[in-house]
Amino acid sequence: MARQSTHFAEAFDNDFRKRTRGLSSNEVPLFRALHSTLVGLSPRFAIEEYHGAGHQVVFTGDGTYARTAARCELSDLMILTYSPQKKHIRLTYLQVKSERATLSSPNSSELSANLEQWFLLSRRPSIQGVGSKFNPPHDLLAGALLSSIGSFAFLYRDCSGNFQVYYASAHCLRPASTYATRYGKLIVLAKPCHQMAGGTLCVRQSNHDECMIAFGNRPFATKLFDMKIGTPIDLTAGKVSQQVREWLAINLTRLIEKRSGVNHPLALEIIDMLQPQKTSDRPPSVLGAKEILIIRSGEVDDGEAHS
Repeated sequence: MARQSTHFAEAFDNDFRKRTRGLSSNEVPLFRALHSTLVGLSPRFAIEEYHGAGHQVVFTGDGTYARTAARCELSDLMILTYSPQKKHIRLTYLQVKSERATLSSPNSSELSANLEQWFLLSRRPSIQGVGSKFNPPHDLLAGALLSSIGSFAFLYRDCSGNFQVYYASAHCLRPASTYATRYGKLIVLAKPCHQMAGGTLCVRQSNHDECMIAFGNRPFATKLFDMKIGTPIDLTAGKVSQQVREWLAINLTRLIEKRSGVNHPLALEIIDMLQPQKTSDRPPSVLGAKEILIIRSGEVDDGEAHS
């Protein structure tokens, strides 16, 4: 019998290719198609969506790829995947980019990106939200246990003309050169490319499996559903600060309160798993992404331990 993640990946691939058929490489329609595809997999799979707001953060750059006083948006998508059986939650901030080039392999092209955003998601400095509505913990990125808290999804055409997702943890990317502007090209680190199998590169870090690269719709969707993308944020994560859990739980609760009369079983399960304190003086905050998705995984992987 096929794994549930295989069914999820097949459904994602079929729907995403249908939604993007006839589209150009314009980034906005492709992002909308990616988001709509994931949302559209419900009710076949347990998925909830919430509309967020893209907000900027300020951080200290290296002066080469990011200004010393840098400022940019956090990401397009915030994705939470979780398993109630394992009491495990993963979080990634995913930035979506479009590629005009046809790609045939993970290392076959340079990938366009905002280099300050790459620096933010890959180097994961301490951050501060811009404006009164965005108050993330300073260590939201820096304190993450796994590097795929920050990630990219490059949407490209394959050799058949179909749009595919090239997922990469920001940590696996580096600038192809030194650029005079904030925009440039990224390439995948050479070593990871040689270690790939079946379109993916997965590693074992801090007692957790982590997908660093997934080349193609099905590899990406499989690893997303299997909770191999993103950093753990549940109580087993150890290094994740209690502040991050409190911030997520409190502001997910506020999102629910804004949608009265609608069921929110997934968000409520995650809030319960985060075990927030009953009272908090933390100010209200958006979650820093334009769209927020919650996906429940129904499978248990005995090969991954959480301690």
